[in-house]
Amino acid sequence: MNQPPAAAETMPDASAGTAPAPKTTTGRGTVETLKLLKQPLNRANVPPLSKKVQQHRWFKLARKHLFHRQVGRWFALMVLLPWLACALYFIAFAADRFVSEASFMVEKNDGGQSAMGGFSLLGITPQAGNDQRILETFIQSPDMLNHLQETLNLRRHYVDQPDWLTQLGSDASYEDFLSYYRDHIAVQFNVESGMLNLEVQGFTPDFTRQLAEQILIRSEAFVNEISHALANEQQAFVQKEVVLAEQRLKEVTAELLAFQSANGLLSATEQGVALSGILNELQAELVRNRTELQTLSSYLNDNSPKVVTLKQRISALESQLAKEKIRLASNEGTALNDLVARQEALQLDLRLATEAYSATLMALEKARTEASRKIKQLVVVSSPQQAQDATYPKVGYSLTNIFLLLLMAFALVRMIRATIREHRD
Repeated sequence: MNQPPAAAETMPDASAGTAPAPKTTTGRGTVETLKLLKQPLNRANVPPLSKKVQQHRWFKLARKHLFHRQVGRWFALMVLLPWLACALYFIAFAADRFVSEASFMVEKNDGGQSAMGGFSLLGITPQAGNDQRILETFIQSPDMLNHLQETLNLRRHYVDQPDWLTQLGSDASYEDFLSYYRDHIAVQFNVESGMLNLEVQGFTPDFTRQLAEQILIRSEAFVNEISHALANEQQAFVQKEVVLAEQRLKEVTAELLAFQSANGLLSATEQGVALSGILNELQAELVRNRTELQTLSSYLNDNSPKVVTLKQRISALESQLAKEKIRLASNEGTALNDLVARQEALQLDLRLATEAYSATLMALEKARTEASRKIKQLVVVSSPQQAQDATYPKVGYSLTNIFLLLLMAFALVRMIRATIREHRD
């Protein structure tokens, strides 16, 4: 009867229930056992692969080293134990993080348009301007953080409520505090709708809602401050021009009144017109008297009472006419023509000052109207709500990603180790 192979002697005896010790006296069984241990993984246990893939250099290295008998220890150290530690942390220690969301936008009160004019029912979306970008930056700024610290004592919440791994250190610097705050808020600008979407994370539902509400309150105050500051600056400039124009008008009016009082004239122009009329009358009277004298001299002698009287009248008219001419126009500053010119200049200044004052008043009224039309306000589309369930951490999602990353790191280390060994051989 044929004897079984020597390798079979090392196999456990099923009928006896115990496995006899392998024979070491013969070298054949030991060699067969070592060959069996060095054989690759049985192909019956893995899906069949194409011949091209099986012959690839990297596949051969992976089959040789990734499925080596020591892979279990490497897998446990690099994948299983870290993953179990992460699972223990997420399940037993990780603090719940609640989320409160809000949506809002900055709208301009443009005339008769409503504050919701940006939401056109015709499908026209509001244009994205710099206002939303500025507000987005302000929400993440130290000014907003200071306001939240004053109203809600945000640092204490970040120190006391989170778990030991994610909490803010009690001795953390202001820069670390600001970075921690920015990590727990998210502000996204929607270009299509022109809205800002705010997501606030906190460690208690009520505090998270209060935090989102305070951010909206401070943002609305900031928008009002900016818009009113611009409007007030414009109005202040126009108001300053109104004050200057009013002061100039008062000065010119005072100069005109002083001129009239000094010269005893209500209107030098009217006085000049009246004086011109008197000169014309005197001139006409002088012509008539000279004509009459010439007529009387033709048949009366020079000593005739009528001729003498007429000559005296003509002399008086000539003297009065000369005085009136000197009063009307002369090289002296008190002449009526000079007074008329000075008064007309003052009246021109008064008219220009009056027109300038009227123009500045109209500009001030227009500036007030434009300022009221350009006042911007924060329109809250979706108010913050108090969360009932924790949003973070997402245990299943996080553990799955961690496991995949650990597997990738494990495979990478094994492949690098295999490559190094391959080059050494």
